[in-house]
Amino acid sequence: MELFIDNILERISDGDFPPKRFKIRRLKTISGLIHAVIVDLKDEQSEMLVALSVLEDKSKYKIIK
Repeated sequence: MELFIDNILERISDGDFPPKRFKIRRLKTISGLIHAVIVDLKDEQSEMLVALSVLEDKSKYKIIK
């Protein structure tokens, strides 16, 4: 999965919760591993730091273009 800044991701939900959409704001390197800073489209004030390997897991996230 190719990830770029400003891509829209959708978290695949388990159960009855609606899926959430996130935007990749920037990439960051921590201890030699690449992480992405993502923000919820409905709340762009709060950021989450997620490992790139988690975003590449197709059972958890998918790219919405």
